[in-house]
Amino acid sequence: RDLHIFGPLHAGQRLRDADSEDKSTMSSGVLCADECLKEFEDMKIRNAYQYIVFKITDDKKSIVIDVKGEPGASFEDFTSKLPDGGCRYAVLDVEINTKSGATTNKLIFIAWSDDNASVKPKMLYASSKDALKKTLSGINEEYQATDRGDLDLTEIKKKAGSV
Repeated sequence: RDLHIFGPLHAGQRLRDADSEDKSTMSSGVLCADECLKEFEDMKIRNAYQYIVFKITDDKKSIVIDVKGEPGASFEDFTSKLPDGGCRYAVLDVEINTKSGATTNKLIFIAWSDDNASVKPKMLYASSKDALKKTLSGINEEYQATDRGDLDLTEIKKKAGSV
């Protein structure tokens, strides 16, 4: 196998085999499990869930579903599923008010990375986020929360496009 080197290596870079690059992973190498897309599509098309919380498995190889909220589940129920001192990804279905005065529902991606989490999981979640976001098509907005005070439904709705 040929290794291709383009210019000098910088701190933190490793040699990479040009033939083995996989488009479904990011630099962390974490893969998104098939169930994530299936359940997300059920949420998007059939309104099957109020939220889905995703986590990276203990072996650090896959993103899987941690918990799903039934339709109509409260925002407090959702936030209780985000661990103190931990990291998670989530998709939340929020009702927003449009500029025309109508109400509609939007899905928003939430990245939870508690300030009190250790550095390694925060870095792993940050470097793996795009693998999940690319799998979950149709989500345009992302909200980042690093402490419980950031988990504000009004602010999340604004980020999703509410006026």
